[in-house]
Amino acid sequence: MKVKVKITYNMLTGKERECQEFLANSLAPGLSKLGFQFSEVYLNIWGDEPQILSGGEVDSVEKARRIFLSDEWNQLSNTMDSLTDDFQVRFFREN
Repeated sequence: MKVKVKITYNMLTGKERECQEFLANSLAPGLSKLGFQFSEVYLNIWGDEPQILSGGEVDSVEKARRIFLSDEWNQLSNTMDSLTDDFQVRFFREN
């Protein structure tokens, strides 16, 4: 069963460039090594938060758990926590 993964956050003021660089140079490649590929990234240009909405899909709940409970993910998400506000990862399954 496929699992959709949504990652949302707001970039901290003054850390926008650093956050974007980390996403492109560390977060996305790091997640790719773990087996997750971003399929979408949106910048909210009008309306309420979150500022960034991104996501992708994994093949199973087990794979999602393996990726997002790994030490590698913890290191990546800790860095994102220092660059963002309200950093959240959510999982959805299709019915």
